[in-house]
Amino acid sequence: MGAVSDCSRVAASARVPRPLSVALALAAVYVLWGSTAPAMRVAVATLSPWWMAAIRFSVAGGLLWIYSRARGAPLPRKGDWLAAALTGFILLVLGNSVFAWCLQYIPSGIGSLFFALSPMWMAILGFFMYGERLSLPATAGLLLGLAGMIYLYSPSGAQDLPLLPTVLGVFSSMAWALGSVIQRRFTRTDYVQMSGMQMLAAAAMLYAFALLSRAPLGADSFAPGAIWGLVYLIFFGSIVGFSAYLWLMRHVPTTLASTYSYVNPVVSLCVGVGLLHERLDWNMLLGAAVILAGVALMMTSPKRAASA
Repeated sequence: MGAVSDCSRVAASARVPRPLSVALALAAVYVLWGSTAPAMRVAVATLSPWWMAAIRFSVAGGLLWIYSRARGAPLPRKGDWLAAALTGFILLVLGNSVFAWCLQYIPSGIGSLFFALSPMWMAILGFFMYGERLSLPATAGLLLGLAGMIYLYSPSGAQDLPLLPTVLGVFSSMAWALGSVIQRRFTRTDYVQMSGMQMLAAAAMLYAFALLSRAPLGADSFAPGAIWGLVYLIFFGSIVGFSAYLWLMRHVPTTLASTYSYVNPVVSLCVGVGLLHERLDWNMLLGAAVILAGVALMMTSPKRAASA
C-alpha cells in the first residue's frame, strides 16, 4: 500500500539497467509494499487509524516536499494543489486510510487481497471513462478475479468476516482505483512532488477529521508497536518503496513494474501468518490463488485500443 498509483508513467531511460539493480528494486517493492498491511495492522492496534494516517502522510509528504525543493523542481501552481487535494483525498483518505480502519477488524493478509483487486476496478473504470477495451484473456482474468473474491467472502469461504469492514475494504480498493484513473488527467507536475503534495493535502484532511470525530489520542496510543509501525510505514513504505517503484517505472517495462499488484498480497499473507499469527486455511488459500491468477492474467494480457 504505497502513495503513488499504478497509472504513473515516466519516460524510459536510454541506458539499460543491470539485472541486479532491477532485482533489488523489485525485491524492495515486493517486500516493503507487501508488508505495509501488516505494519498498518500493528500500528492501529493502539493508535487511531485517522491519527496514524495523518502522522504518516504529513511526515512522508514533508520529506518528499523538502527533497523536491532540494532537487530544484518547479513550484506547483494553484491548479496543481487542487489536483493533489482531489487525488490525495480519493487515494489516501478514501483508499489507504479507510483500509487502515478496516485492518482493526480483518486480518492483514485478507485485507491485502482487496487491493489486489484494484487493477480490475481500474480496468472497468478505464472502459467507462476512457473507452479502453480489454482483450478476451484480460476479460477472462477480470471475471476470474471477481469469482475468487465472491468465493472468499461467501459463506462457503468460511472466513467469518465482519460485514462493514469487508464492504469498506472493497470500497477502499475501488477508491484507490478511481483515484489512480483520475490521476491520469494531471500529468504536468513532477511525480515525486505530486506524491508529496497528495500526502500533505490528505494529512490536512485527516487531522481535521480526527479532531472533529474526536478520535482517541493519548500517551497509551503510542505503544512500541504503533511507533515501529509508523516508522516503517513512513520510511520503508512511503519513501524507500516509493523510490524503488519510481526507478522501476523509469527503467523497466510497465508490465514488470506492475507485478507488485499480485506479489504484494502473497508477501502480506506470509508476514501476517508468520509474524502476526493470523489464521490461514485452505479456503483462504484457494480464494487468494483464484484472485491472484485473475489479476495476473488480466495484467499480462494486451489491451485493445480505446474506442473512438
